[in-house]
Amino acid sequence: MTQVRRRRWSAADKGRIVAESFERGVRASDVARRHDISPQQLFQWRRQARVGSFVVPVDDGFAFAEVEIAGAPEPPQSATGGLEITIGEARLRVEPTTDLGLVARVLKMLRSAAI
Repeated sequence: MTQVRRRRWSAADKGRIVAESFERGVRASDVARRHDISPQQLFQWRRQARVGSFVVPVDDGFAFAEVEIAGAPEPPQSATGGLEITIGEARLRVEPTTDLGLVARVLKMLRSAAI
């Protein structure tokens, strides 16, 4: 019977691989193959990175979004503590009950459309 070797990945190595999988135009399955791990393992690491289990390094191309803090909402605007995100001509209103997975997908689509 063939013995399978279990590798131990450091948090820094996981972070670098996860960051690589988030690069624009890169497919996570290709990154997994390149590092000889299963795509399922990479997606597990990505979930762990989202909750802060390890740090994902940021490359020099990282950019911050311009943020504007508005005053108190005026009627009939919502006073529920929502957030409004503007990208180009698109405006996205995020309420506390909004599905964050949906917000992430919409922002990814808007970001790729703005290229």
